[in-house]
Amino acid sequence: MIDNEIETALHKVLFSKAKELEIEILAVNGTEDHIHILIESHPSIAPADIVKHLKDSSSHFVNHVTLKNDKTRVLYWQDGYGIISVSPKAVKTVCQYIANQKEHHKAKDLKEELEISSL
Repeated sequence: MIDNEIETALHKVLFSKAKELEIEILAVNGTEDHIHILIESHPSIAPADIVKHLKDSSSHFVNHVTLKNDKTRVLYWQDGYGIISVSPKAVKTVCQYIANQKEHHKAKDLKEELEISSL
């Protein structure tokens, strides 16, 4: 579960790793069970590599720095992920969608949304 403490640590490490990878995080937000990130990157770095680096560094940081003294909690990411490319015209709309994640998921949780979208 991504609580406020973990969310703060995630944002810190995600922005730090993005800088190291020379990519730009345009928006990041989520709920207790997932996050959305809008990234602008150079085509020379594969999306799968970006995800791998962000997931690896964030789970390591949260587990070994943020939660190091708390053995009752651990952050791990699911094996998969989803990627959608967006046109430059859609960036503002996607940023607003990401910013509104907590409100959006008060009405429907991720499981309900995925079940509806698979119909």
